[in-house]
Amino acid sequence: MALYLTRAKYSNAAFGGMISNPHDRGTAAKAMFKALGIKTHSIHFSTSAGDIICIVEGNTEQMAQVGAITMASGAFQSIASEELMSTAAMNIAMAKAGKAVGKYKAPNA
Repeated sequence: MALYLTRAKYSNAAFGGMISNPHDRGTAAKAMFKALGIKTHSIHFSTSAGDIICIVEGNTEQMAQVGAITMASGAFQSIASEELMSTAAMNIAMAKAGKAVGKYKAPNA
């Protein structure tokens, strides 16, 4: 399982619904993630962007399902998920890349 940062921008209609019926949208997000077998680490709201921001643990197929469900709901304008890795894992990747860098020939070289 990989760690993902997911940002979804609420639609104007969704904000209208949340104002007329205030409730914690994190509960709905957690229920969806759980139904898909995704582990929720944290859920936040960006006041400057109007986004719900989630840190979750899952796989590519599960994240595609999240995108399909949220966009089909009409409550969001967009959704983007980024796979995250630890700095320790990135260090290992850089060390391996350093060993293989000489094997790549750029098309403009």
